[in-house]
Amino acid sequence: MAKIGIIGMGIWGTALSLIAARAGHDVLCWAKEEEVIQSVNGQHVNRLYLPSVPLPSSIQAMSHIEGVMGFADTILLVVPAQYTRSILEKMQPFVRPSTCIVLCAKGIETSSGNMLGEIVEQVMPGTQYAVLSGPGFAYEVALNKPTAVTIASKDLTKAQELVDLFGTQYFRPYSSDDIISPQIGGSVKNVLAIASGCIEGAGLGDNARAALITRGLNEMVRLSKALGGHARTMMGMCGLGDLVLTANCTQSRNFAFGFEIGQRGSAKELLKTNTKTVEGIYTAPAVLKRAKEVHIDMPICETVNAVLFEEMSLQAAMDDLLNRPFKDEGY
Repeated sequence: MAKIGIIGMGIWGTALSLIAARAGHDVLCWAKEEEVIQSVNGQHVNRLYLPSVPLPSSIQAMSHIEGVMGFADTILLVVPAQYTRSILEKMQPFVRPSTCIVLCAKGIETSSGNMLGEIVEQVMPGTQYAVLSGPGFAYEVALNKPTAVTIASKDLTKAQELVDLFGTQYFRPYSSDDIISPQIGGSVKNVLAIASGCIEGAGLGDNARAALITRGLNEMVRLSKALGGHARTMMGMCGLGDLVLTANCTQSRNFAFGFEIGQRGSAKELLKTNTKTVEGIYTAPAVLKRAKEVHIDMPICETVNAVLFEEMSLQAAMDDLLNRPFKDEGY
């Protein structure tokens, strides 16, 4: 039995707290909402984010980050990507030499273009960290439905330790020492899921969606390789697996957002009224920033960004992509 800290008790943080508890560990969570803390501790359920799934008494919650940091050496950071830096800054004074931060959000910081691991290195120099990424809808994970993910660390031994720590019959992590691919795969797939949703919403057909997913995977692989990742990692859970799930299912907020764009023909009005966390919106410009730095062409991501932020119509976006020159297939 180990002690596991969870920073962030939205639906994904709550699902991961259940994973840790099912693996036999005591879990202490930080949440910003008093309603969540009271319902977790008093009623053993997260009434705000996951009201239909009971929580065991081994999961407790509190409002003080320092309490969670002192409780556990292994800390799962499960806040949205754009808040990662600010939360890490709150955690930093309480980091110990034995602390390992497991990054569980997916995205790239819009303001800097930094991957989340790079933010850890900036805010907490020398602190060990890992990345948990892959095809896992939180609600299905919470219901203990079979799920497989990637856990990556620069130190493969540490990745394997984390696999042993969290792995159960129904939650199957695969270890990797490729820290780049899970971060790029988990980020870019959200942008591609918006594009896939657009295709579905516009009624462009299954052939078009299959082509989009395949060429999108090509973009993911090329960017990851340019940043030091490996194509073989991207063919696993954190790349192909995550893309297949997110780009084909209405449970995905990114796909659902794209679907609405497809039905409307543009994103302008939808962006004004959207209240959900759709990471692909924030990730698109950040992905292009990184791609430009390493001279990688990402036409699908560029087109999604233009639809989101340059008022390009869906028809114009489709015409741009379909009028590109024919080329050899490959990476």
